[in-house]
Amino acid sequence: MNSGFKTEKRNLVAFFIATSVILLVSSMFLGYYAAYGDILFSILQNKKTKIEMYNEMNVTATKGITVFYGDSLTEFYDTSSAFPFPSHNRGISGDTTQGMIERIEGNLLSLKPSRVVFLGGTNDLNRGVMPEQIAENIGIIVEKIRADLPDCEIFVQSLYPVNPYTSPVYLNSVADRKNEDIQKVNALLAPLCDSLGCTYIDVHDALADEKGNLRKDLTMDGLHVNESGYAIVTKTLWEYLCRQ
Repeated sequence: MNSGFKTEKRNLVAFFIATSVILLVSSMFLGYYAAYGDILFSILQNKKTKIEMYNEMNVTATKGITVFYGDSLTEFYDTSSAFPFPSHNRGISGDTTQGMIERIEGNLLSLKPSRVVFLGGTNDLNRGVMPEQIAENIGIIVEKIRADLPDCEIFVQSLYPVNPYTSPVYLNSVADRKNEDIQKVNALLAPLCDSLGCTYIDVHDALADEKGNLRKDLTMDGLHVNESGYAIVTKTLWEYLCRQ
């Protein structure tokens, strides 16, 4: 009798623990989905799958137009709706500048773009890559575009600020990225662009608060920008991409 009671008690405890875990995971998933919406599934999608998908799409895609090239900040940006000109978005969530070098032939150069709008480097910082190496990689990307498409206009965006103080804490995606390192990369990009004959666009300052953090009202998780954030990005880029 006593043994049966103990077994029943253990089973009940296990049931409550399992139920609690399921509720916690469900709550976190719903929290992520509330913050990211359908792009959550894009975040979870395999990077290699996206690279192959872009390669296939580029075979029949319109050539000679503007291409936005970068990581998740580009991928989640509705560039087609933001601007009055045709464009392709070739951003991949989680990508690094080294990854962009490796996929540049099939994902970007095969489109023979007339303009490239580049953004990358924040994921490098999260992997411990030094600012100098990030700038060097971006220089390699620019030079590869120049070598293949000498008449292509190239615009390099500054890295966006991050905010490690957003809540709920479990949604914050800043991780090891630091605004001091972001500023170091940006300080290297301006003269790099001058030396390579491309255009540097400072988007950072338009998104930052008085302390240099990404404004809390513009972010879901301290790293990615929301609709209001993208509106500011669009306004900043518009002056360069839509000028007469």
